[in-house]
Amino acid sequence: MSALPQTFTPESFEAWLNSAFIGNPSEARAYCEATMSPKYHRLQAQGGVTDFEQAVEKVTCFRTHCKKWVAPVEMLVQEGKKVAVRLTCNFQIGDTEEQRMELMFMAGRDEQGRFEKVWELVMPIEGGK
Repeated sequence: MSALPQTFTPESFEAWLNSAFIGNPSEARAYCEATMSPKYHRLQAQGGVTDFEQAVEKVTCFRTHCKKWVAPVEMLVQEGKKVAVRLTCNFQIGDTEEQRMELMFMAGRDEQGRFEKVWELVMPIEGGK
């Protein structure tokens, strides 16, 4: 994936996120280097923290084991280098049962437009599929 657009549309954000789950696992580092700052720091509301190297590992894992990923963007707001997105996705990783979740994503971007400071809230949606 090449550099991120200056201004996201729902479609361009969806393409970026889809590429974290769908793609060649051997190209995960290149994807992360193109779209995430080396200072990447992701906080998950439930307590998880991810740095750049962990992001590379996660993208590699997702690209290796993801069997289904459908995540249309429902809301996107951008002001300068700050982005907020809400989406609902259906996904299946490995042999697990298909799941449905809501994702709230907020991020700040570095001078090159790559994601640097990220906060996420992920909530399962009752009823699954």
